[in-house]
Amino acid sequence: MTGIALLRLNPELQRCLWLELTPTRLVLMPALLAVAVAGLHLSGVDDLAQWVQYIVFFLLVLWGGRLAADSFVEEVAQGTWDVQRLSASNPWAMAWGKLLGGTSYVWYGALLCLLVLPFVRGRVDMVDLATTLVGGLAAQATALLVVLLLHRFDASRRRGSTTLAQMLGIIAAVPSLGPMAALSSAAKGWGGTMAWYGNSIPVPAFTLVNEIIVVAWLFLGIAWLIRLQLGHAPSPWPYLAFTLYQIAFFQGFLFQGGLVPPFAVILGSSALVAASLTYLSLLASPLYVTDIKRLLRASDWAERWDWLPSWLPVAVLAVVLGAATVAAGGREWTLAAAILALFLRDIALVAAVRLLARRRTAMLLCVLAVLLYWLLPEVMDGIGGDGLKAWIFPTRDAAPVSLIGPWVQAAAALVLAAIAWNRKKGV
Repeated sequence: MTGIALLRLNPELQRCLWLELTPTRLVLMPALLAVAVAGLHLSGVDDLAQWVQYIVFFLLVLWGGRLAADSFVEEVAQGTWDVQRLSASNPWAMAWGKLLGGTSYVWYGALLCLLVLPFVRGRVDMVDLATTLVGGLAAQATALLVVLLLHRFDASRRRGSTTLAQMLGIIAAVPSLGPMAALSSAAKGWGGTMAWYGNSIPVPAFTLVNEIIVVAWLFLGIAWLIRLQLGHAPSPWPYLAFTLYQIAFFQGFLFQGGLVPPFAVILGSSALVAASLTYLSLLASPLYVTDIKRLLRASDWAERWDWLPSWLPVAVLAVVLGAATVAAGGREWTLAAAILALFLRDIALVAAVRLLARRRTAMLLCVLAVLLYWLLPEVMDGIGGDGLKAWIFPTRDAAPVSLIGPWVQAAAALVLAAIAWNRKKGV
């Protein structure tokens, strides 16, 4: 398929290219890059190729993440996003168009840098270069994903948190220059390999492949959020598939030196991953009363499944895996039951806060987390020891209270969520 045919199939990409690649900007980018490379050359830099690679990182990660966030925010501010939502657009085509089209200018600059690399002094590591390019795409996709998430919480706000989106994009690209680079240096003492499912994989290759998979998941998330904006049912399938992938990914680190971990350890670590992703989805998803009403009014199981919130099947998976862990381990069932109660309590509290509070729900949830998981347990421990602390947070030395206290909290939180729902559903 030719480039012209591709543009015809993706009008969003065509629109973004016309806006980003104006004649003035097409001339300005090579001029600025030429000045930068010439200055580095005249300063006597030994490894000029490495510095050109740093320029690529700056263009794609620091600048590209900002452009990816701004591309959607500007559409919301100018009112063009509402027009696009009413069109018969393909969410997949819109995702590609916004991700690549909105950042096309920095990719144009990165392409110019790649053309310069063979002619400057220094050695180019192709794996590092590829990791930088994929890391830039990860930063841009993360920034776009974050502004789409924030827009779901407050669609009336015309300016999104582009700085927050840009910073999270930089964090997503860190493996291309940060911890993974440090890990690569540290791994030289281990032979420069990563043990995963009993296989020794070179750290740079492991990093690159992992970043490519991360970009694929980020793109799926962008397309899924755009699909929601176009009025489709949420469908928990994408997030459930992501959870299963993350469980399989983290399980690989348990197989070290050809040793197979105990079955209870595999189940327990899987339950922990599923529970963590439940919290992530729960906190990153707004609660719409209309969606709950559609779920309750659904005529069949297939329709009910489509309207389930993305965190609910993952939460059920976490509970099932946790129960299987207790059954496989054969002990500590009271502590597991207390943890389940806290899990239900947290879900109910988040739902209640989402229904009752109109603004600053993230701040309120942070305050509740600090209060319930740190301040209150510490205060009650100082007053009455483990026996009193167990009413808030389970301990091994106060088994009966550790079982009763969390379930009392869970019941109170569920009652609060029910009251909040009764007040909200009639509005």
